[in-house]
Amino acid sequence: MTPGVPGGTGRAGVAASELIARLDRHLHDRPDAVACHVGGRAPLTVHRARMARVVEETAAALALAGVRHGMRTVLLVHPGVELVALALALLRLGAVPVLVDPGMPYAAVRRCLERAAPEAFIGVPLAQAARLALGWARRSSRVTITVGPRRSWPGPTLAGLRAAARRRAPELPAGRPATGPPPGTPAGRPATGPPSRTPAAGDVALIACTSGSTGPPKGVPLRHRHLAAQLDLLDGLGLVRPGVPVLSTFLPFALGATALGATAVIPDVDPRRPIRADFAALAADILRHRVATVFAAPALLDRLARHCVARGVVLDTVETVAVAGAPLPLPTLERVRRCLPRAARVLSVYGATECLPVAAIEGADLRAASAEHPGAGTCLGRPVAGVQVRVIGVTDRAISLWSDALLVPAGTVGEILVASPALGDPYLDDPRATSLARIADGDRVWHRMGDLGYLDGRGRLWFAGRKSERVRTRDGDLCTEHVEPLFAALPGVRGTALVGVGPPGAQRPVLVVEREPGARRADVRAAVLEHAARHPRSSGIQEVLFHPGFPMDARHNSKIRRHVLAAWASRRPRVGRR
Repeated sequence: MTPGVPGGTGRAGVAASELIARLDRHLHDRPDAVACHVGGRAPLTVHRARMARVVEETAAALALAGVRHGMRTVLLVHPGVELVALALALLRLGAVPVLVDPGMPYAAVRRCLERAAPEAFIGVPLAQAARLALGWARRSSRVTITVGPRRSWPGPTLAGLRAAARRRAPELPAGRPATGPPPGTPAGRPATGPPSRTPAAGDVALIACTSGSTGPPKGVPLRHRHLAAQLDLLDGLGLVRPGVPVLSTFLPFALGATALGATAVIPDVDPRRPIRADFAALAADILRHRVATVFAAPALLDRLARHCVARGVVLDTVETVAVAGAPLPLPTLERVRRCLPRAARVLSVYGATECLPVAAIEGADLRAASAEHPGAGTCLGRPVAGVQVRVIGVTDRAISLWSDALLVPAGTVGEILVASPALGDPYLDDPRATSLARIADGDRVWHRMGDLGYLDGRGRLWFAGRKSERVRTRDGDLCTEHVEPLFAALPGVRGTALVGVGPPGAQRPVLVVEREPGARRADVRAAVLEHAARHPRSSGIQEVLFHPGFPMDARHNSKIRRHVLAAWASRRPRVGRR
């Protein structure tokens, strides 16, 4: 069998990477089809034949610099064709991209990179400066490649390496990626030669870092087989079709869309500050490229929907909006629906860096479940086919071996466990975190999501909040998702966050409120306290504080950093009913 073909083998009978096979097939089957559009002020369209040639050229350039199979490689490059080409070239070489969020605190980035110990560092000049000034992988990286002009640091530039690779192999194309296939490219001609060692299904494909929204970020090694399983699970949700334009603010999903044969639309969004995107340009990109699927976090979608609703813009090409990164608030769902065609669907997808997807629910079903069970949490839908979900009693201790005695009855809140073919490897160089997150069960491994929730009598999974963010009062635990959604529709309330002040077991529940612009503090406080008294889950809330803008995670800007808010609230004077 041929390497790179599904069902084929790589070296010595080892199964070849299905991910690489899919990428090769879609890049070569229709060379005149569009591989990606880059949005923003400098739009660019790249066809598959050109992308395949750029990937070949980039792989040759990286190999010339010493990047090889299995080499962990930091990739800090602005979203665009260069980032896609570099990521695909690294995967083709069998190197291991290390993906970190540049918007995370500098110390968190440094921690991730110290654990990953990458040997190569590919980045724009600002990232290279941070490598030297902030110690990002400075000790471990021995191959440094600058994407853009090089300053005072050593190492080649990507442009220089490509030029050197072309001199060694003159048939490689010169120049920047351009619109249309390169002249004279025969249809179906393989543009990427096989690397010296074909990646196998069991090889590590990339290392992704968790967002660090509730603790230190951790590195998650994902093998080629994990990514292939992830693509299969996502494919089952009907989010992507070959040739259909897909806009995603998440690089891994944009690459996954490419592997499934879709046209990736890459918006001009700064990964350090995604919430500051130009939403007029984002809406224009969706309409210009006739985007059918939008994949983004709730906060970004909420800002986009607010922009469109205020201006009467309807995103009439969109068929599906997939929401991930945090639970989908009902007010955001309603705003998004107002700027979509009537037949479009909104799908909320639950998962984590370690395992995605886990469950999914249509917007209409989410709305109905919330109306039927107010204060019961957020319905996440049924587990995706091929994924198993269980719920166990809440404990902060490590559990090494599975026992059926750990299970809680249906409808009882506990910690969510997942078993999936897409579940990544144990955390990188972090045995304690791994021991707290994994439970061995024969040939199967259960991953503890760190989320609280329950399974109802209809097999639907409900989310109650993060385990580490539960408020532990003298009267019992309060879960954030049991309380915060109760206030989502109140006039003047933009968002709420439940935090605990004091020692665990004797914490005071405090509701922190972010107001809509123009809302009067006294009016909002009175409405919140009056509403809290009406519901048994929130009746114990006596304190309301106002915050100008919640601290959020860097990746999605949708997960509230409640531990930061709790520390802030503990320093504020007590303000209750008055």
